[in-house]
Formats: sequence, structure tokens, C-alpha cells
Amino acid sequence: MLAYISGALLNAAQIDKSRALYERLADACRSVGWDAYVPHQHADPVRDPHLSNVDVAERDLENVAAADVLVAYVGEPSLGVGAEVAIALRAGKRVLLVAEADARVSRFLLGLAELNASQAAVLRYQSVDEAAAWIAAELGRLTPAS
Repeated sequence: MLAYISGALLNAAQIDKSRALYERLADACRSVGWDAYVPHQHADPVRDPHLSNVDVAERDLENVAAADVLVAYVGEPSLGVGAEVAIALRAGKRVLLVAEADARVSRFLLGLAELNASQAAVLRYQSVDEAAAWIAAELGRLTPAS
């Protein structure tokens, strides 16, 4: 089972903090036996500026398509995250949106989650540990019994 971790990169206010958050969310996925694709580990805008826009788009589209679940941090505006959420929902994938309790989140993204309530869930969290635990619990429910 594969989770795609979606979050702002290019225009992230604090890129190092954002990377650490996405890696923490990926660790939550791995803690329940899921693999996690973390885009900045493959096409970071600072580390990999030589990658073309097409290379990045193709890679991300391929990995969203391959994922069973999209986990999106939506506490910071990002056109790419919005596109990935819409693409995943259109493909019938489960989408988990997370943001701090006090973050201003796009009404469009929240509306997409409400329109697709059978596929999407939203957590407004107080701590990253709370978000990680919720993601692990959600993925645990989706993991087939062996």
C-alpha cells in the first residue's frame, strides 16, 4: 500500500520545516506498514533545480496515480497540492487532508472534501503528533487483513 505525501514546496514559507513535517507524515504511514512517496525526496525545488517542469509534473502525476491514498498538508496555500487533491479524488482515491486548527485553508479544497465525503477526510490538528496518529489510524483501517 502506498501513500503520496502532498504539501507546498516551491513557495513554502519555511522549506526546511515543511520538509520535516512531510517526512513526519510519511513516518506515520510507514508505522502501519505503508510505503510513502515524499516528492521532495525525489524532486526538491532547491536541491534539484535542474529538473524540468515536465519532469516534475510527469513524476508527480505518475506517483499520485500509483498511490492508494493521498495525504495532503493543506495548511499552506499551494496550487500543486490543490491539483494533486483534485486528481486523486477524480481517480477515486482516498484523500486525507491535514492542517493546523488555526490555519486558513482553501474553501475550495474543504468543499472538495465535503463533496467527496466517502473518499475524503479532514483533520484540523493541535499538534503534529496528533496529525501523525490520525493518519496512522486512518491508514490502519484501510490496510487489508493478512
